[in-house]
Amino acid sequence: MTATPTTAPVVLATDGTTASDGALRYAVQQAQMHETGLRVLHVMPVPIPVPPLRPMESVDLEPYARAVISRAADQVRGLAPELIVSTSLAHGGRVRAIVAGSADAQLVVVGRETVHGLERLLTGATTAGVAANARCAVVVVPGDWQPRERAERGGSVVVGIRRKDDASHVMAEAHRQAVALDASITVVHAWQLPDPYFDRIEARTHGEEWQALGEKLLEEALGPWHDQYPYLAIETRVVHGHPATVLAAAAKGADLVVVRRAHEGRPFDHLGATVRALLLASPAPVEVVPAHVGGSAT
Repeated sequence: MTATPTTAPVVLATDGTTASDGALRYAVQQAQMHETGLRVLHVMPVPIPVPPLRPMESVDLEPYARAVISRAADQVRGLAPELIVSTSLAHGGRVRAIVAGSADAQLVVVGRETVHGLERLLTGATTAGVAANARCAVVVVPGDWQPRERAERGGSVVVGIRRKDDASHVMAEAHRQAVALDASITVVHAWQLPDPYFDRIEARTHGEEWQALGEKLLEEALGPWHDQYPYLAIETRVVHGHPATVLAAAAKGADLVVVRRAHEGRPFDHLGATVRALLLASPAPVEVVPAHVGGSAT
């Protein structure tokens, strides 16, 4: 193990439920592959008494919170005894605390939320909030995710590209992960018009033109990467359909999906509808890469 105190760790943000099981396994895999430490982070919410309930003492929850961290750390050590494991207990809002914990991390790993509808609206979308605001890349992992055995062939990293400049942000990370996983890269560009009637007409009358435009976009975006990494297998696909649906379909059997975080630089960063939907639908882990992570091929 080559991790040192100066190596940026992988941070596992766990809530102690089975929804975090896949995230724990993924965090272990990443820490092993990239030879770094793993920090287990749990956030204990600050109780807000609601009349007529009596005020709750925060100390009442402390033993439970520490048990969550201890249990997760033990699971990590059981899977990978060689890893350097640390723990961190934060208090307050989950999104704010996890984002703060991302400041010195190379990657934050969280489990996919299992609440939907009104409950999700009332409790807040933790995964989306973290992915939109973290200071490093964030991976959202389904609870039942299992790592592919290294002896198995045919692994792939799926990359979603909407615009040409997306490549400079996502391809460096996709390449890093593909090399570590011994996987190929599949780059997907999806197109669909907002109006369903116009979309059906356009797909029938000018579908070939849209296909050609998409292929040209990917050719220009990926040209420098083909030149820099000629040994790496990169497949491209241009597909008509909703981007989140297309990427979720491409993710079946994949090791990872890598996408760019949209709309950065605004007072409150947000993911965009496609990435937000993909986080809920993808059968594979989804890595959301902020603009300052990665770099362009030259």
